[in-house]
Amino acid sequence: MASLDPASQLAALIRGQVTALRQRQIRSPRGQNSSAPRPTGTSADMATLVALKIKSIRADDPQRNAKAFRFFLETVLLSELGQNLVGDPGFTVMLNEVEKQMQSDPALETACRKAAEFLLTSASP
Repeated sequence: MASLDPASQLAALIRGQVTALRQRQIRSPRGQNSSAPRPTGTSADMATLVALKIKSIRADDPQRNAKAFRFFLETVLLSELGQNLVGDPGFTVMLNEVEKQMQSDPALETACRKAAEFLLTSASP
């Protein structure tokens, strides 16, 4: 069986977490949020969007890796939670918290760094 690249592994992890969150919301006793948003677009659309964003990062930007991973993370979360969250200040807070949590785990932080490197290499012409 072929191994997945770190970015694909992280995307699968994030999708799994979002799915679990949706299931908990659907089963909530109050019935709140029972109509969780459906993902929009295809993974090819998502990959194209991430690649375009990553290509826009200047080669001499000292935060290049961090920005590449953030673009990826943001795109995956928006794909899973709904594009209606674009521009929502609450989404930005959530994105910051997710990123902070991922960076606080040494193994996951290493995977994030490797994913960013892979994304930068893949997006290069």
